[in-house]
Amino acid sequence: MTSSPEQTSLKRPAVDASHFDFSLLVGHEVTLFSEQFPGKPLKSKVILARNGEVSIDRSGGSGLIDSLVSNQKVTMRVMYKGQHISVPATLKRSSGGKCRMIVEDRVVPLSRRRFTRVFLSRPVKLAVIPVSTFSRNKLARLRWLETVTVNISGGGVLIDFSSCLEKPTYLFLNIDLVEFPFPPLVLGQVLYSLPRDNGHFLVGLEFIVREEREKRFSLTTLKQLPHVVFEYGKQERVELNNKITAWMQDNR
Repeated sequence: MTSSPEQTSLKRPAVDASHFDFSLLVGHEVTLFSEQFPGKPLKSKVILARNGEVSIDRSGGSGLIDSLVSNQKVTMRVMYKGQHISVPATLKRSSGGKCRMIVEDRVVPLSRRRFTRVFLSRPVKLAVIPVSTFSRNKLARLRWLETVTVNISGGGVLIDFSSCLEKPTYLFLNIDLVEFPFPPLVLGQVLYSLPRDNGHFLVGLEFIVREEREKRFSLTTLKQLPHVVFEYGKQERVELNNKITAWMQDNR
C-alpha cells in the first residue's frame, strides 16, 4: 500500500536509546533546545554521561544554560559515531546548579545533507561485494537480499536491515523507486549502522557516482565492476534531487 505524503515525507525513524553508549559523548559539543528559550540553540559540552543521564557544562550557551529551570523538556543534538542525532530529555537541576538531562527512550537520527530527503518505504535488493577480490565471474554467485528503504535522496538511501553493516562496506543496490526515474543498479557504500529496538538496523548508504570511481577504486577493480553501476553521475544526482523536491512540494 502506498504511503500518504504526510507519512512519506515527514516521519523520522526513531531508535531505542538503550542501544546508545552516551559515555562516548563526554568532551564533545552539544546543542540544546529548551522550552524556556524556544528556537534558541544553546551550545555547551558534555561533561558526564552514564545510566541514561547526560550532564552538560552549565557555563555554556552564553550563560543561558545556567538559568534554565528544572523539569522542562529539552532536546539535545549531538554527533554520535559520525551521525547527527536528536535526543529528547527532561532537564533536572541538582545541588550546586548542575544540569542533568534524563534521556527519554527514543533517539532520532538526523542528517545534514546537500540533498532533499523523502521518507518512502520501497523494496530494495542488495548484495555485498568484496571490492578487493571482486571479479565479473563472481556476479552470478552474489547473495542477493531483500529489504525496504526508510528514506532516499539524490545522495543516498537509508534502509532497514536485519544485521549490522560496517563502514565502508560496498553493495550493489536495486531500488524499486516508481515515483522517480532511477537506474536499475547502483553502487552504494555504508556510512553508518544504528540499532533499532526490533533487532534490526538503520543502515545509511551513500550512492557512488561515476565521477568518483577513480578515487574509490583501483583500475583493476574498475575493470571488473559492471559499467551499469556508474550510469548514475553528478548530473543524474542533481536531477533526482530536483524531482524529489518538486514531488514533495506537490504532495504537501
